Amino acid sequence: MARRQPQHDLGLVRQHEAVILRTRERLTFKQIAERLGCDIKNAHTAWKRGVEQLAAEAAEAHRQYLGEQLAIINVAIDGLMPKVIKGDVRSNEALVKLLDHQAKLLGLYAPVRVNATVTDEMTARVLELADQIAELEATP
Repeated sequence: MARRQPQHDLGLVRQHEAVILRTRERLTFKQIAERLGCDIKNAHTAWKRGVEQLAAEAAEAHRQYLGEQLAIINVAIDGLMPKVIKGDVRSNEALVKLLDHQAKLLGLYAPVRVNATVTDEMTARVLELADQIAELEATP
């Protein structure tokens, strides 16, 4: 196994620190650069790489969780199938629920589309109510 170079380790530490300083302490990149002893561009780069690393780790964790859930559902489906084939009503109901959950995890359902129409009358009523609220707030 190849050893990491000290510069690489320093970069990882800097990334971690930059993310913490930006997210927890809400420092500007100028303040982060001062704390880390580098210029603003390097502070921003360290923060960007740190955030990208966290995002990659989160995506991998999500992928693993999704895989685990799908595997559990598959085991449950396999266990139900003999009863489903025999016509057991409760097993059929459970199978439908499992398949529904599986489809949701896989994103197989299309998003619900809403056709919302706002009329001039509705807009006028909202503006009228906003004026009434403003009058109430202005009164001592």
